[in-house]
Amino acid sequence: MSNVILSVKDLRVNYGSIQALKGVNLEIKEGQVVALLGANGAGKTTTLRTLSGLIEATSGEIEFDGQIISRLPAEKITKLGISQSPEGRAIFRDLTVEENLKVGAFTVKNYIQYNNFERVYKYFPILYERKKQVASTLSGGEQQMLAIGRSLMASPRLLLLDEPSLGLAPIIVKNIFEIINEIKKEGTTVLIVEQNALQTLKIADYAYVLEIGEIKTEGKAKDLINDPNLIEAYLGGRK
Repeated sequence: MSNVILSVKDLRVNYGSIQALKGVNLEIKEGQVVALLGANGAGKTTTLRTLSGLIEATSGEIEFDGQIISRLPAEKITKLGISQSPEGRAIFRDLTVEENLKVGAFTVKNYIQYNNFERVYKYFPILYERKKQVASTLSGGEQQMLAIGRSLMASPRLLLLDEPSLGLAPIIVKNIFEIINEIKKEGTTVLIVEQNALQTLKIADYAYVLEIGEIKTEGKAKDLINDPNLIEAYLGGRK
């Protein structure tokens, strides 16, 4: 149990009278890529936003690296080592690439920022080429790279990725997933929400499937990807 970096117990989130999460339980071990899958409206983004402190849980417990973070504000959670790349990228369109990345590093010291710039540019060389370019002029794939890069600037121990392949061409998607693998190999734990379930299961160690705010199934990714009933029922198609 000592290598469990994140533990979520009976997490519930209400939007008024609507129950978005209905008692979610999950564990993430350090060094893993864990997938959170499910249809639109299942509660995946709500889960990530609650973990990062952007939404307040109605009840339940979130423990990160032995510390209860359920009621902490987003800034403190980021400082502890959780960083999110949000759905829709949410880059600062009027800032340059370099300025966007610097915003992501607001919780770390200057000498660490330098190392993180080097790391991001290693993963995404195109961002180095475009570092003085205004973010709004980037392609969709480049903006997604920028969103992931910005989240890495905070030196996260746990990286939350929300739909990193959404709306991207297949060749860019392949590149994004290869980089996620590299991020894992360098020691960052990843929790990824994705509609592209099959591609995600190929790089994940473990996966949870959400349905209308509840975990309906879970298991090793290599087992789930070979379950034809699961693929058909939850993951939207055949291999």
